[in-house]
Amino acid sequence: MESNARHMAPAGDLTIFEAAEFKSGLLKLFENEGLVSLDLSKVTRVDTSIIQLLWAARKQGRLFVSGVIPDLQSKLAQLGFSEPLSE
Repeated sequence: MESNARHMAPAGDLTIFEAAEFKSGLLKLFENEGLVSLDLSKVTRVDTSIIQLLWAARKQGRLFVSGVIPDLQSKLAQLGFSEPLSE
């Protein structure tokens, strides 16, 4: 997982097995002031545990998400989320 103080770019699967590490990375991002970014273009698969974390992070109001993969977009639509991940 590539990251710096204000940007994170996970790669590969993001499922329940990676959820703890992903959550830890998100928490570190939000320790910073201002806008933080998350690039999901290298993610191959997501599950609902990650969607829950993403939606919780979205509520911070300062998350910019790029590279939303079709798998994630499809799952968001199936779950009834119509709003974008970025706030």
